Amino acid sequence: MSRIALDIDHVGLVGPDILRTVDEFRALGFRVTDPVELMGTGPDGQEKSLDQQSAHFIFGSTYVEISEVTRPGPDHHLGAWLGDDPAIRILILRAADIDAIREQALAAGQDPTPVGEASRALHYADGATARFRWLALPPESFPEALCGYVQHLTPELVFWREMNAHPNGAVELTGMTLHAADTDDAEHRYGLLGRADAPEYVDIRPAEIGRSGFTALHLRTRSLDRTADTLAAAGKPFKRDAGKLSVQAPGVLLEFHE
Repeated sequence: MSRIALDIDHVGLVGPDILRTVDEFRALGFRVTDPVELMGTGPDGQEKSLDQQSAHFIFGSTYVEISEVTRPGPDHHLGAWLGDDPAIRILILRAADIDAIREQALAAGQDPTPVGEASRALHYADGATARFRWLALPPESFPEALCGYVQHLTPELVFWREMNAHPNGAVELTGMTLHAADTDDAEHRYGLLGRADAPEYVDIRPAEIGRSGFTALHLRTRSLDRTADTLAAAGKPFKRDAGKLSVQAPGVLLEFHE
């Protein structure tokens, strides 16, 4: 196994039936927002739907997105990664200056998308609208998930303190696990995105039969006892050993640690 330090802003679980998936994560003890339509800016400068519904559970400096593409097709920005079942299909890194990041990607021989603008309405923060600038890296370089960068224009709205109050005690996304068919190739590709002192990480492991792609999210909790009590009260089976608690969620294994 190798570990690469990354500046993870958020990851996205994408699949059909977002309402059912949201209910499943709420049952696991997360405070999940209601799904809303994601909006982008068209060539004419007018807002338009991105044909994607998204909900979120938010931590202090990271979050997890739950999405459903409402009009799938090869021209959708998630078209290269869609599947029949929920899975982690989005990995977005932080960018203080998205335009500089794009120039760096071009200089490295990559083919990033143009910088786009997106927004989503919030049912918290007095109904404000969160706004972003973002880009995606080429799908042939990252077949596991849409990888890209985001620059928050309204971070104080996205990471609203009151939303970081999950019944299961979770306080932050700390990393993720990638099972790769070619670990050397994956280490090279994700190594290009790494930063030595970045606070989050991806662990790269050899793929197993029936298990490839991003398979686990690692979450810090205030208390493993609190996490265990929440899951037990909801009737959710989990495994606890050696300072770690694991529970299966739709499309991904959740690994909690203190």
